[in-house]
Amino acid sequence: MDSESDLRNEIRRDYRTGRFTIIAPDRGKRPEDFFQPKKEPKIGTKCPFDPGNEEMTVEIMSVGNPWKVRVIENKYPEFSPEIPFEEVDGKLEYISGYGYNEVVIDTPIHNITFDKLRFEEMRLWFDTLIEREANLYTKNYIKYVQIFKNSGPESGESLIHPHTQIMAWPAVIGTIKDEIDHIKEYKDRYNKCLYEDLKELEADRILIETEKTIAVAPYASRFAGESMIVPKRHVNYLQDLTAEEKDDFINVLILILKTNKKLFGDFSYNFSFHDIKNEPDFHLHLEVYPRLSIPAGVEFGQNVFVNQLPPEVYSESFIQKLKETI
Repeated sequence: MDSESDLRNEIRRDYRTGRFTIIAPDRGKRPEDFFQPKKEPKIGTKCPFDPGNEEMTVEIMSVGNPWKVRVIENKYPEFSPEIPFEEVDGKLEYISGYGYNEVVIDTPIHNITFDKLRFEEMRLWFDTLIEREANLYTKNYIKYVQIFKNSGPESGESLIHPHTQIMAWPAVIGTIKDEIDHIKEYKDRYNKCLYEDLKELEADRILIETEKTIAVAPYASRFAGESMIVPKRHVNYLQDLTAEEKDDFINVLILILKTNKKLFGDFSYNFSFHDIKNEPDFHLHLEVYPRLSIPAGVEFGQNVFVNQLPPEVYSESFIQKLKETI
């Protein structure tokens, strides 16, 4: 690994998306500078996700009796299957808001954080996500299903009860489209999947490596403490993971969250699964974004993020704290 003194301010291009990030080590930030104090939970009205309040939501499915994981309709959806699908080209293009929004209630326990779930609970959550994703891909016009989590007040989380969101889109746009394009370009040029070279490309930023999974701090991380979890076997779709790969993936996710908590305290974060059913060249992965700073003018004006914690510095500190976690 390059020494910390070798790092300098630079603009890095993300080889996976084409986006740019300003890495700013000259600001002298260390992981401990981002440490978040413990936040007191908000006291509010009764939670619609709690057992006993099931009449407050529209259930799609539940697992267990009494339930251990529950899937409901999103009360405030961006998409709806009631909106007729329509796609219009021209000077002003648009796609109608046809689609689906679901909420997975990760656990019946209200006052627990996601990282404190036991392995068995998280595995059940993971299997439920996979089942719902597969179901949504059977719906008319659906081309992409996104699974993501907002955790903590700085993440956009609306309710503190642990939950995960699923959105089914009628189009492949945004980051997933950029990633598909770059994976195909890399394959055309080097005759292999970009992620097959991940260990080489991210050699200075490897966080965890197991038999079936690798986790890295990406070269052009937009967020301080950003990480990415990737199965080693080429697989584009969550449903195609083997039981052993699912177990390993979950164990690595648990280590990432618990170690980050040692580094950053009671921090907020988002994570998003990147996978897609009908693109065999794609390589699924999970991206975890700690919310340790507030985007400002550069981010909004240029869509270029400033990261004051170089991924090399983060990975070195992570590996040290990981020893305390295992």
